Amino acid sequence: MSNNSLKNRPDAANFLLEDYPLYNLNRTSATYISKMSDVLKSINMDQPRWRILMLLNDKNPSNVSELSRRSVTKLSTITRIIIRMEDKGLVKRTTCPVDARVTQVHLTKDGQALLDSLHNVASRIYERAFIGIDNQQIEDFMATLKHIRANLTDAL
Repeated sequence: MSNNSLKNRPDAANFLLEDYPLYNLNRTSATYISKMSDVLKSINMDQPRWRILMLLNDKNPSNVSELSRRSVTKLSTITRIIIRMEDKGLVKRTTCPVDARVTQVHLTKDGQALLDSLHNVASRIYERAFIGIDNQQIEDFMATLKHIRANLTDAL
């Protein structure tokens, strides 16, 4: 069967939105964000701060531009969030020693402690999302998502 005859292609005669992979990807992402936001809200946390904590846990320090790009959030929005997080002692901003135009953001001990406590919340959502899906399926799914992202990055 050729790719053109698949009903999940938008140009297919028998196209069904429910079978469209990118629609389902978007719906899944929105559902995850909604569920995670609800749980985070119940413990006085929000999605943007959670995302920054996770990104800094992955690469500490990070510059503000990196955090904006990696979180898929406007630079001005990230800057406001970081200022609020700094006021609460969760992060610290410094000037990059190599390039004074670059602001680096560091995760503080308080920020790390908060993140450590939030990992349990994230784990519950993760476990719920992947009920009935084995490790190999998750690895294959991750490879597929990365492949799609690479294809779209190089598109048009």
